[in-house]
Amino acid sequence: MLALTATATTACGDDDKDGKAGGSDAPARIVALWQVKGEDPNAIDDYNNGAVIATERINAAGGVLGKPLQFERVGSPLTPQAARTAFLQAVDKKPSGIVGFPGGTEAEGLTRDFDQAKIPIINVNNHVPLAYGQKAGSEWMFSTNPYDVATARNMVALAQKQGWTRLGILGNDIGYGRDGTDRSKKAAEGTPVTVGTTRLVPVTATDVTEAVLALKGSQAVLSWTYPNVLAAQLTQMTQNGANAPVVGGGSVPVVANNKLAPPKALDQLYAVLACLPAAATEGGGKAFNDAYKAKYGTPAPPLAAAAHDAVMMQAEAIRKAGSTTDHTRIRDELAKLSWTGGACQPEYKADGSHYLAHQQVAIKYDQSGVAKIIDTYPIPALAKGAS
Repeated sequence: MLALTATATTACGDDDKDGKAGGSDAPARIVALWQVKGEDPNAIDDYNNGAVIATERINAAGGVLGKPLQFERVGSPLTPQAARTAFLQAVDKKPSGIVGFPGGTEAEGLTRDFDQAKIPIINVNNHVPLAYGQKAGSEWMFSTNPYDVATARNMVALAQKQGWTRLGILGNDIGYGRDGTDRSKKAAEGTPVTVGTTRLVPVTATDVTEAVLALKGSQAVLSWTYPNVLAAQLTQMTQNGANAPVVGGGSVPVVANNKLAPPKALDQLYAVLACLPAAATEGGGKAFNDAYKAKYGTPAPPLAAAAHDAVMMQAEAIRKAGSTTDHTRIRDELAKLSWTGGACQPEYKADGSHYLAHQQVAIKYDQSGVAKIIDTYPIPALAKGAS
């Protein structure tokens, strides 16, 4: 576990002893639930890097309610029992708010824990079962990413616009991959696009040759996989002469930015994501990308922007609530938040399902891993319990 008392954006007055404005002994504390490189083969640093930058920016501007924001991380694996242990450790730290759960599926069995803890959570995934009103949802949880149903729909829209009418799908054999496959099939219904061959592989797979060969007749392949599997897929497609374009989600920038696939494969790589800070020319996206490059030496990945904005929104809700400890008031402020200071969205605003983001972009990479935005998709608000 890494503990960081760093610095993150929004300055206000002092707190009182209950964490309310007026001089408190209780500074705001946000705990993150995710892993970093070295803790798991699928772990990346993007989330934590983005959260650290947010903490530093907040504290440079005066902190939250007049005191420095405290930020800590608990390493949270992608398995349900381990994720529950990590969540309970986070609760013991008495945070003002929590951010995390990058996989989504690991949190499905924790609804009772969320409801008992009564601490506002902003997750950085887009897993539909966690939406407010769904079977695993909670009134205490919000999401900083658009819902997966929209992602599948926009992947199909991208395919249709590019003239790819015969799609294959490769997914990880977990909820993310299975659900993404099913949603993509449903999104294709009633369109000129058809889904043919589909394959599911383990999240630990390093050899996906059988799946690659089975998908070889597809005009394009949708990939609902984690970064390590996507990298293997792209490499083995090139090795086997399968040159179809590949469209993915959050794993794509990880693979492209770190050059984990051959240039020929990168040149056929697309993504549908909440944002692309590296392409921003103004506003919060550009400011975040500049800060990220200065600190870490690479363009800012979208997942880092999502974590950055999650921390920033928690801080904004704490400020508006006037309290670091009144979790109900902080939650209520998140529910009515309309915030335009983010790195990844023109505006964040909670809908009935507690999704805060309502725009996605289609991205095309070149063989050097440089990306550009080729389309933008507005995403309708989702009512509580809708999917």
